[in-house]
Amino acid sequence: MKLLALLTDAFIAVFGITPPGPEQRRRASLLIGGFLLTVILAVFTVVGVMVYLISRH
Repeated sequence: MKLLALLTDAFIAVFGITPPGPEQRRRASLLIGGFLLTVILAVFTVVGVMVYLISRH
């Protein structure tokens, strides 16, 4: 959960979004952090598959 909170805080700071209140912080961390982790994992997966396919030839 701390990783999601860290990603959420970084995202909010970079894009200048108004920080959520204490009662909405958990929901924002799950939504924003979960989305960011999903995107990061997807990028690493695509790069890994591309490297594998290139090295196979």
